Amino acid sequence: MLVWENRSYFCRKGEKKTGIIANILNSFKAKYRPLMLSRGEYEPTGTLRDNDIVGAIADAIGKNVGKLKPQVIRKDEKGMVIKNDCLARLLTLRPCPEMSTYDFLYRIAVDLVYTSNSFSVIFWNTDFTRVESIQPITTTSYRIFEDDKNNILFRFRWDYDGKMYTVPYQSIIHIKARYNKRRFLGTTPDAELKRSLDLIETSGETIKNIVNRSNSLAGYLKYNNIADNEELKQIAREFQDAYMNKDNAGGIAAIDNTVEFKEIAQRTPTIPTMQITFLRDNVYRYYGVNDRVLTSTLNDTEFISFYENVIEPISVQLSYEFTFKLLTPREIGYGNRIDFVANLLQYATLQTRETIGGGMFDRGALTINEYRELMYYGPVEDGDQRLVSLNYVKVGDQSLYQVGQQTQEKPPDDTTAADKEKRAMQAAARAYIQTMKGG
Repeated sequence: MLVWENRSYFCRKGEKKTGIIANILNSFKAKYRPLMLSRGEYEPTGTLRDNDIVGAIADAIGKNVGKLKPQVIRKDEKGMVIKNDCLARLLTLRPCPEMSTYDFLYRIAVDLVYTSNSFSVIFWNTDFTRVESIQPITTTSYRIFEDDKNNILFRFRWDYDGKMYTVPYQSIIHIKARYNKRRFLGTTPDAELKRSLDLIETSGETIKNIVNRSNSLAGYLKYNNIADNEELKQIAREFQDAYMNKDNAGGIAAIDNTVEFKEIAQRTPTIPTMQITFLRDNVYRYYGVNDRVLTSTLNDTEFISFYENVIEPISVQLSYEFTFKLLTPREIGYGNRIDFVANLLQYATLQTRETIGGGMFDRGALTINEYRELMYYGPVEDGDQRLVSLNYVKVGDQSLYQVGQQTQEKPPDDTTAADKEKRAMQAAARAYIQTMKGG
């Protein structure tokens, strides 16, 4: 067991600079001393990276996670504001020198599929006031443990240079899958998938052997002359080397009258298609995918189910982990957080986009350019405006919308005798004037 003695996180004295990538973690090198009482969890790297089925699953999940959009948000009683500060620009453009945001999120998701644990190191400036980069790492081994002062540390051997590093766990973005058995780590899929993957590999070898034997000769040789056992074995060996191998694709042999070849009909083994399909589907179920996910042929409803079951849990973890590790308690207290959002309409059919997007556009929920993007059109100048249809009005404002006034004036009450006499005199005067004009 080892604990961390050197508390200087960013001491670079004596380090030989050989490039950004080779020495990107040199600032975290530390000295160690034995301690038998420290507690921790150790885990070697998984062994699924060479499997084609798991590789296809990792690629499909990684592509969809890579499309998430990180946003630094502040929400309080005044409303919500999407910030565009230094941290927001770092997350939305290039979290580390060699990775775009898409590559960064893709890498996190793929590591999560292979090992159920994804680790990224946070690099701060010298006074810990600004994040300079976030570096995903692939490890050959790692260990999370507590020292004698209850500091949680992360020790790992980086696959890039084979060196051992130790960093505070607070400086690690750690995303976990199947977090159900251990204190620090997600349960690796190696043991849980080993039986299914071994059976699939065995079935694949069976098919390979069937293909290799399909064009080969099979039978026995009848030697027409007298020969001892050693000579017969030598003749059989030479015949087998010459004609019964993969190079004899035509299945034809040339022999003289001293040897007679008797062919034995080969029984073609049945390929266990149903068994292979069941085992493959078992791996699919483990990761929550199917053939339609891997071939990108999901309809709208199926994609929503895939997103909610596989992609959204990763998005939620990213939001919690990035918010806690990158923001200060004061910033969090003022309503700041980091979200990873997805525009689900981007994965819908054109008809669904038109139906939903049109309704949102009429209500001012989308700008002109946002609606054009949904319909596969490019942005236009002055297109970042929201338009609202005047066909919608509050229930209490209907009269104002129709006649342009808040309330209508009541007609005068003409039921009194004085009013009737007044109107009668006005009518008589109008009649007299009309008569005089006519006369």
